Amino acid sequence: MHKLITVALAIVLGGSSAIAAPEIRVYESRDDSSITEGDTVVAADADDAYRAASDYARWSAMFPDIRDVRITELRGSDARVTFVHTDGNRDNLHFRNQPAARMVWFEDTGGRAEVWAEIVFVPGPVAGTAVLHTRLYADVHGLASLFVSDGKLRNLRQQRVRDYLRELRAYFARGSRGAV
Repeated sequence: MHKLITVALAIVLGGSSAIAAPEIRVYESRDDSSITEGDTVVAADADDAYRAASDYARWSAMFPDIRDVRITELRGSDARVTFVHTDGNRDNLHFRNQPAARMVWFEDTGGRAEVWAEIVFVPGPVAGTAVLHTRLYADVHGLASLFVSDGKLRNLRQQRVRDYLRELRAYFARGSRGAV
């Protein structure tokens, strides 16, 4: 996830024209200025969507920038996973999922920023759909905080939440053709 900030920074500085679909809502948390939240509805049952997202090997199909998934430790809902991105960067993540809440939760285990995210899958407004609610916490401390303003960090979080939700919507939209 520490690469998340670098990649997101490149997107923002590069003038990305990515625009969130109207079905994706991104907003700042009322509880913590270091958290950005987002919601969308996907074409999958909440239980099925949670199971798919808990299957780390599928993340390379869910998120196009992930080239390789390496599960280094798996103990029930707790896992250590390395994602190798198409640009060669690696994210070493620690997952602590909560199946009863249909929540995928992970944190970055390295880097200069404190980063964690959660994605909760709840039954949607129509049978066969799920509402995804995500929260992304990212904050930098120490020397790194001199180079990344709160506004820049907020913009990076917002872009990443939009990207997560857009990519998950696309993945589950393919569900009828074998994604789930």
